[in-house]
Amino acid sequence: MRHSKILRILSLAIILSLLMVAIMATPALAAPLITLSPTSGAIGTEVTVTGTNFDSYKGDEISVLFNNLEIPNSPLTVPDTGSFSATFNIPDDAETGVAWIRIRSPIGSTLAKSSFVIPETEIELDVEEGVVGTVVTATGKGFYANKMVTFYYYNRSNEKLGTEVATPNGEYSYRFTIPDSTAGKHRITAENAEGDSAKATFEVIPSITLNPTSGAAGDIFTVSGTGFGYRSEVTIYFKNAKITYALADKYGSFEGTFNVPVMRSQTYEVEAEDEDDNTDKAEFTIVAGASLNKTTGNVGTGLIVSGTGFTVGGTVTIKYDTLEVATTTTNTTGAFSIIFNVPVSTSGQHLVTVSDGTNTKQLAFTMEAEAPPVPTPLLPRMGVKAKSSVHFDWENVDDLSLPITYHLQVASDKNFTSIALEKAELTNSEYTLTEEERLAAVKKEAPYHWRVKAIDSATNESEWSTPGSFYVGSSFALPSWAIYTLTGFGVLIISFFAFWMGRRTAYYHPKFKP
Repeated sequence: MRHSKILRILSLAIILSLLMVAIMATPALAAPLITLSPTSGAIGTEVTVTGTNFDSYKGDEISVLFNNLEIPNSPLTVPDTGSFSATFNIPDDAETGVAWIRIRSPIGSTLAKSSFVIPETEIELDVEEGVVGTVVTATGKGFYANKMVTFYYYNRSNEKLGTEVATPNGEYSYRFTIPDSTAGKHRITAENAEGDSAKATFEVIPSITLNPTSGAAGDIFTVSGTGFGYRSEVTIYFKNAKITYALADKYGSFEGTFNVPVMRSQTYEVEAEDEDDNTDKAEFTIVAGASLNKTTGNVGTGLIVSGTGFTVGGTVTIKYDTLEVATTTTNTTGAFSIIFNVPVSTSGQHLVTVSDGTNTKQLAFTMEAEAPPVPTPLLPRMGVKAKSSVHFDWENVDDLSLPITYHLQVASDKNFTSIALEKAELTNSEYTLTEEERLAAVKKEAPYHWRVKAIDSATNESEWSTPGSFYVGSSFALPSWAIYTLTGFGVLIISFFAFWMGRRTAYYHPKFKP
């Protein structure tokens, strides 16, 4: 009995030993594995899931899950190779962050899993500050894959910059130029129709340019600026001295044309500063040239033109716009000075051109723009009855830019929409209608209306005078030709009658008594 028990124990040990050997001799199967391509991307990104080492599940149906939701075309059957591939798009309701893609067995256990990153929407600028005209590249991610992205620049309102299609994983790169805009920070946004958006900030720095960068005293040069304040008044300094002002537009840009001040030849600093302390500087070099003693005035103003550096002993011609107004000869140093009176010309800026045939300089002169006084109407008085050949009279007007001319209007309505008579460039402060201009008779209840305004030699116009009214009663008047004709007939009749009476007298013989 005892030997039988020992025999059973030995048999069991042998069997267990053989089983262990068999187990150790059986090759171990590798664990199932999945890889993703790509491993990150925005909504709409196409993802390929590749599974390997699924030999133990050949012929089994497995499910592919994205955040616990089965992808389309799942479940799928594991082929005999033990490898498979499945493709799906990141769904619209996916949230940013880490998502898990899992392979689930028929009994619900997880066979393999891998993470996928859904980035937040993003925009980055390679340059975050600069002047207007700076070229910027915006890059970003997290936008709906393969969808159009629109870029906006906020400059008091959203200004569309352009569009770019996002890559298959929702990234983009867009290159643009900073448009005219005011100083300070501006929002740049990237948006799409699917509701994705991101924003960044670009700071605009004020900048000025000079054109030209050198010139003579009195020459014209232009200061252009960008990136200043919204409709801000900009002060221009030349070597710390204020020379003029300019008004920036709604985009912070301005341009002004000015005269180089009279200073010795060297390089000076030009600075532009607005009301918000936005500022920038540039350099200007003064060289020899010509200048005016006055830059503003009226018709008849005496202007002195002075110049240096011209041809020695040469003839210098002075023109006001295109009109030649003076000539002179330079001295032994090439300098000159001459005076002329400003001719009749329009208000605003004019060019004085100085030239000796070799050297030419242009100077700016501004004609005054002040309107003359409004004339005061005198005749006909308000509401009176006037003759059809009306006589109009008004007070003389005086002005710096003489002579003055007048513009007369007569209308059949108080709004002067129906003009009955209009006379321009009247040199006297009165006017009587000619026979051809006589007005038709009108009722007192529907009178004529008249007004007058003054225009000076700089084309500055006054306001219209306060309208007056009058009416013309009915009258009968023969035209001149009719009067002449009737007069002629009268002379003929009288002549004929006189002739006839003469003949009767000649043929009448009274009887004589012996």
